[in-house]
Order: sequence, then C-alpha cells, then structure tokens
Amino acid sequence: MIAFYSETRDFRSRIERLLAHADIESTASRRTFRTMVRRASVGIANLEECEDRDVEWLKAAFDHGHSGPSCVVVTALSLTRLQRLRRLESTRFHIVWGEEVEDRLVQLLDEVEPWHRNPLRLLGHRLLRDFSLHWSLVKAIDHICSVTANPPRTPPTHSVTELARRIRLPPDTLRRYWREEVPLRTGPKQLLSWGLLMWAIRQRAQLKWDVIAQRAGVRRRTLERCSTRLLGCTLAEASRDPERVQHRFRQWVAEVSLSA
Repeated sequence: MIAFYSETRDFRSRIERLLAHADIESTASRRTFRTMVRRASVGIANLEECEDRDVEWLKAAFDHGHSGPSCVVVTALSLTRLQRLRRLESTRFHIVWGEEVEDRLVQLLDEVEPWHRNPLRLLGHRLLRDFSLHWSLVKAIDHICSVTANPPRTPPTHSVTELARRIRLPPDTLRRYWREEVPLRTGPKQLLSWGLLMWAIRQRAQLKWDVIAQRAGVRRRTLERCSTRLLGCTLAEASRDPERVQHRFRQWVAEVSLSA
C-alpha cells in the first residue's frame, strides 16, 4: 500500500490520477499519514514549504527500523530545499521535484516497491548501501539477506561458525566486527535464524517440511523451535500466513535497529 500526504486538494487529485492503478490511500492530515505509514510499503509526502521542521517530521514519521517503509518527498525545486533534504540521505528517502513528477514518480515507485516484497532482502540492501562496513560484513550480510541473489540459490547458513568459515574469518572476529559496525542491537545468529526460517517457509509450496529441513542441514524440530521463538506460531501456521511472517520481521527489525 502507498500512503500519500498532501495538504493541497488539486495536487492530491493530480497524484491519484497518475497512480490510478496503484493501491493508494490519501490524506491531508499529518497525524493520519503517520498512522498510515505504519502499514504502507511506501509513503509519498508532498511538502509545500519544506522547512527544517518538515524534514524533522519526515525523519520521525519514517523511523520504523532499517526494513521500514520508504519515503518519496515531492516538493518544488530550489537550492534551499535541496540543502535541507540532504539531511535525509539514505536508501529510505527519495526526492522527486514537483516539476518532474509526471516523468519520475511512477518510474521511481517501480524501482522502490519491489524491495518491500522481501523485508529481509530490503534490510540487507539498506545496510550495505547506507553504512560503511568491513568487507567481511558485506559478504556476511549479502549471504544472509540474499541481496545479490534473489531468490537465494541455496539454503542460507544456519550457524555463525559456518558463516565465518564461508567468508574466511574467525567466528570471534566476525562477531566483533558485527558488534562494532552493524547498526542492529543483535548479533549475526538472530539474523541467521530469520534467514533460515523465511527461506524454509518460501520452500513449503513445493516441498515437505522434512525435505526442507534436510536441504537446510537442520532437523525439522529446529525449524519448529525457530518459528515458535521468532513468530510465536507453528511452521504450518506461518506458511499459511506469509504476511504475518513479514510483519513480525519488520517489527523485530524496528526493535533492534540503531540510527545511522
């Protein structure tokens, strides 16, 4: 869903016509927009003035962790606005100048929205693009989150020791780099568990749980415990409700995310 905010009725109508085939909800209320953003993949905010307070409002409205919704800011082009919006620089925020909205907005949404279909991959993408990380962490996050391999070609590693072996680094060194540089209040083990669980659930459409567990190199009861611990439900329940899985993962990322 796309959440759209604009105080100008004519501009709202203009964007609604442009995105007539999209799942979009519009509002002229900033309070309502912040509520809508919580369940949206992308938010579009039309800022008439684009003052410092508006930039701070946007930062607060989209403070939902590194897998949270993306924001497209639409405002008139000016040097002052450009300088203010530089404070939003990250893969979460995108700028479309009002003068180019018909030419740029749909194209930009086509680029941004697909990332939100897989919040684990979105997390990896943002960590690699927005933060300067040690080369070993780049490899580790790419492997766990399948940033460059979508869908993943093989089951993800399920232990820190095996992950460290793959990137040719001692496990304690990997943990230390992770603790010092990755902006999450959790170590690699928890993210590995999420990666394994989400991979397993995606396989369920074609394979039985015992086969999935065998291919992942774990026991089925390991997957069951993982589902209970992370999702609070059984594997069967999780596979029937993939939206619940993604929602809970985004919640978890918001809980453990550290600001840039």
